[in-house]
Amino acid sequence: MSNIIRFKILWTDQFIESRRIHMFDMKTQNRISFNYELMARAPQWSVEKELRTFLKAKQKKIDSGYYDGKGHAS
Repeated sequence: MSNIIRFKILWTDQFIESRRIHMFDMKTQNRISFNYELMARAPQWSVEKELRTFLKAKQKKIDSGYYDGKGHAS
């Protein structure tokens, strides 16, 4: 059985001191947008473990702005 990619980062926006992430959840067919720094500061924020794991794997690319308006697949 192969792993199916559930999330795709569509793009990110960098504001003064925060980054907003725009994603697509392929399982629920919904777009998700949230402030990345607020999520990191609030571990009690109920987010699915799968999403947290995905974002942790992409953290270096997110922090460096790899997805800023470039439309890279994740």
